[in-house]
Amino acid sequence: MKRTRSSLLLLALLAGPAPTLAQQAPAAPAAERVDARVNARIRDEGMNRSRVMETAVYLSDVIGPRLAGSPQYLRAAEWARDRMTAFGLANAALEPWGTRRGIGWETTRHSVELVSPYYARIVAYPKAWSPATEGVVRGEPVLVSIRNEADLARYRGQLRGRIVMNGEAVIDTTRFAPTGRRFTQAQLDSIAGLTDPGSPRDYADDSGGYADRVRQRNRLAALLREEGVAALLEPARSPHAVGVSGYQAADSDVSGAVPAFVVDAWDYARLANLVRLGGAPVLEVELRTRTTPAAPQSYNVVAEIPGSDPRLRDEVVIVGGHLDTWNVGTGATDNAAGVAVAMEAARILRAVGAKPRRTIRVALWDAEEHEDYFGSGGYVRRHYGDPETGRTLAGQRKVSGYFNVDNGAGRIRGIYLQGNEAVRPVFSAYLEPFRDLGAANVTLKNAGSTDHMPFVGVGIPAFTFIQDPLDYHTRTHHTNKDVAAALLEGDLKQAAVVVASVLYHTANRDEMLPRR
Repeated sequence: MKRTRSSLLLLALLAGPAPTLAQQAPAAPAAERVDARVNARIRDEGMNRSRVMETAVYLSDVIGPRLAGSPQYLRAAEWARDRMTAFGLANAALEPWGTRRGIGWETTRHSVELVSPYYARIVAYPKAWSPATEGVVRGEPVLVSIRNEADLARYRGQLRGRIVMNGEAVIDTTRFAPTGRRFTQAQLDSIAGLTDPGSPRDYADDSGGYADRVRQRNRLAALLREEGVAALLEPARSPHAVGVSGYQAADSDVSGAVPAFVVDAWDYARLANLVRLGGAPVLEVELRTRTTPAAPQSYNVVAEIPGSDPRLRDEVVIVGGHLDTWNVGTGATDNAAGVAVAMEAARILRAVGAKPRRTIRVALWDAEEHEDYFGSGGYVRRHYGDPETGRTLAGQRKVSGYFNVDNGAGRIRGIYLQGNEAVRPVFSAYLEPFRDLGAANVTLKNAGSTDHMPFVGVGIPAFTFIQDPLDYHTRTHHTNKDVAAALLEGDLKQAAVVVASVLYHTANRDEMLPRR
């Protein structure tokens, strides 16, 4: 998941007037055909012969972090393609979506160590695309508060060659609150009756100025480099983990930025105390990196279950999630979990011999963790239209719906309707058989900040699932704790079963999903 770049999930609301009666689908939930026999086979396969955990663990802990443009991303993409082929999917391929303008980047070694007045290894991770240090940087850190260019003016001439600690660690009362939770039924009921989906109103509204903020941070980092700062340390925002994003807005040249680390909040507070109380701490900081030029082409991964109905097989139902990650942890909950659920849902359908009338396509996206949904946005522009202008291509009319899986690793509790009241009876019918699994909740509310938004931008019915938050927002999102140990096998099994059924029944409708 992207865009918010914080431990809190952006649960924004999609603005717009409620549909009129003429716009709503006339069918009641009972009118939607639900195949109980196929659902029974899906449950049996997904619960008793699941491969979802195996897929998620391999993608995360075996392949490792999958920063866009890195060799590990390409390795993950090729592995996912081959695995979907082994699952029996057709046309599995790496599909070009365009060119990332930024360099490829990965770390080969990094460390932050306190060497005086006593030794301690400091928990810290480099910002993505950070330049390397000039060997080992050794010195006493200086504590500053620089949020913008005006703040920097107070320190002119004082920072050359220094290790700069910028900001204060905040360890507040959230440390006493549970880090993991599930939605209660009361919470789900509270959003079920919404009549105004709210914002984000459209694709542009969803961006929320993120790209501009990244460029401002890049600019400040470049100014610190011009001041001669040798290394920059910043405190992690959470007391539970070290969360790191990066300098680069994918098309920015950050070669002139200062080498930068995010430091565990507790370790940062200890260092700050040493500085303030005259402890004269001495740090040794090192960062080694490997960079590669921007590749001539970047890739998503796609595979299909071909439709069985000659009249409908050129129409598609798409399920997807982003394959790329940030550079810390191994991207297990963000988003090996979503990728594994999408792949497993398709595997289940192949394994039970389901015959969807429309084609079901799995799409795993590159470069979601940047400001403009590079992979999914490039795919949409290539096939369906321009999300920024709303201009559509002919292929847009062949997509019944898009379903995204990227809200952590929790079990599915239902679906956000994205302001599309006409699909309520459809999804209510599809989810009702999974009420015993807690998945039968629908809400008009929108959830932004995932790869469904480019599809929304060209008028395709596009949705994301309500998932139990667990400790996604508090501990694992974009942090060093996002490893396979955070995954719960039972939750992933449940999610894959629900997604498989929704895909199958959407692909088997007589009509495509109603559009807003």
